[in-house]
Amino acid sequence: MDEKQTIIFIVGPTSSGKSTVAVCLAEKIGGEIISCDSMQVYKDMDVITRPPSEELLSRVPHHLVKIISPEEEFSAMRFVELAVPLIESILARSKTPIIAGGTGLYVKALVDGIFDAPPKDEELRDELERESSEKGGDFLHAKLEKIDPETASKLHPNDVRRVIRALEVYELTGSTISEKKTESEGEGIGNKYCCNFFALEMPRELLYQRVELAVDEMFSEGLIDEVDRVRKHPRSLTAGKALGIKEVSDLLDGKISRVEAEEELKKNTRRYAKRQLTWFRGDERVVWVNANRGAEQIADDIAGRI
Repeated sequence: MDEKQTIIFIVGPTSSGKSTVAVCLAEKIGGEIISCDSMQVYKDMDVITRPPSEELLSRVPHHLVKIISPEEEFSAMRFVELAVPLIESILARSKTPIIAGGTGLYVKALVDGIFDAPPKDEELRDELERESSEKGGDFLHAKLEKIDPETASKLHPNDVRRVIRALEVYELTGSTISEKKTESEGEGIGNKYCCNFFALEMPRELLYQRVELAVDEMFSEGLIDEVDRVRKHPRSLTAGKALGIKEVSDLLDGKISRVEAEEELKKNTRRYAKRQLTWFRGDERVVWVNANRGAEQIADDIAGRI
């Protein structure tokens, strides 16, 4: 039986240094980097999304960085559609694919597969939302429990949006979300390749200091002007979720001061980093690596574990 080809994942929270570590590792092992970041895929938003620097981009080949317009939607499914042929192409050149980024959903979709969900049905959603308003979230949750107890057990009755989506999937397809997820298992690359997952970690206090420094740099590098420009043009729902847009928009609209905008962005970015940590800690395949040292040392450490 042929030995499986190796793919490396460098994941972790924002501001942990993934981009630099990925480049150092790629130089050591002959790799190419595929970005796994839902925002760095957008062009013309460099201050907002903080993609790898031009110096890093010039050192090794990067893929899925600054490739689409902010007007375009992007999703886990589209990421997988683009990443799989890139992985195959990189391996065909006898290079090692290094998937680097902090969007955990994209990692999971790529490795474990993603089910083909139906598009939204606004009329059905409005009907379910009316039911929720009139009879309460518990009513819809109980309805889901009868149809799909597995999904219901993972959702709080107050999480009305996800409960509605689960009911919507069943109504439109005749299959539950849990059934669809079971069908999609094994459709990712996890069975085909030897996937190695490394997450960067450091003391929480240090990570938050780095987050706050990054936000300070964003403001000094022209975040306000960039948000002012971006919001004058059409942008997709995905791009519109980028951290910094709402906070600076509130500043530009006179709702808050610059100091308040800076603090709000720092707070929201810290919360995002915490959610990323929680996501990756929930995956037992991930090996945690001390990131409180130089990128070359971290890369040496990871290379030695492969």
